[in-house]
Amino acid sequence: GAMSTKEWVNQFLGLMDDVSGGSSLMWRYHHQVSHHIHCNDEEVDEDVFSAYPLLRFDHRLPRLWFHKFQHIYMWALYPFLQLLFQSGDIRALIDGKTDGCHTYGASKNEKLSVVLGKAVHYTLIYLIPLVTCGWKTALIAGMSYVATQSIVLATTFAVSHNVPETKGGTPQTFTGHRLAEDRSERDWGIQQLVTSANWGGVFGCFMTGGLNLQIEHHLFPAISFMHYPAISKIVEDEAKKRGLVYASYPRLSTIMPRYIKFMRDVGRAEDVPVAEGGVTAEMIQQRKDDGVLSIL
Repeated sequence: GAMSTKEWVNQFLGLMDDVSGGSSLMWRYHHQVSHHIHCNDEEVDEDVFSAYPLLRFDHRLPRLWFHKFQHIYMWALYPFLQLLFQSGDIRALIDGKTDGCHTYGASKNEKLSVVLGKAVHYTLIYLIPLVTCGWKTALIAGMSYVATQSIVLATTFAVSHNVPETKGGTPQTFTGHRLAEDRSERDWGIQQLVTSANWGGVFGCFMTGGLNLQIEHHLFPAISFMHYPAISKIVEDEAKKRGLVYASYPRLSTIMPRYIKFMRDVGRAEDVPVAEGGVTAEMIQQRKDDGVLSIL
């Protein structure tokens, strides 16, 4: 959510993503254009298919033999998530696209911010410790930083969109029926509601910047996250009045087992035929190569 009513303040704070190792520009395309608009749409949301074949986040993706163990080995992959984001930023800058969309509209100055941001980040996290403390200390400190940031990102993001209530399945779920609707007719607000799950309350909201209240984060991204706890009560009440699923868990410790179970179950789920909405590895690769939003 927004931090200020002043645009320049929000933009400045967004640049802290660059300082911490990400890219505010590439995040805007990858996260806001691909993920936020098309949340959990297996064909368009790159968060669903970009980790494939290492991880199978949707039963419509083709199953490989090792996916049945993904709920175990994913914990060995997550500490390196930040490095994948960094390499993805650089690749997107060179190619002019993320896995989900092209970086149309990005100015030269915005693209320059990616380069400058990486330079500042690598200087702060790696170069200065290397010069002042030696390579061993710099390596340990740098990898500890990467692992900690990666695990926090993985646990706060992944659990919010990968529990049974937020996905399609066999038999088909309420969310699956909504995602099966044609995009020209699908209700955007309902899609954000049913493909996201909340956990925790006010304290979790403060510690994660509102990411624990993922439903409200998706519905009201321009509102300060400090209002999310109050807004969540209204959204939940309105959802129940309309017979819509509102997935909410009291703590991270309660949603985490559901997430792990989902990853185990989806890793073992049978393949879905292409005629029934399944996809092949070749189709996934084409999406990554072309930037899927550009070919729809």
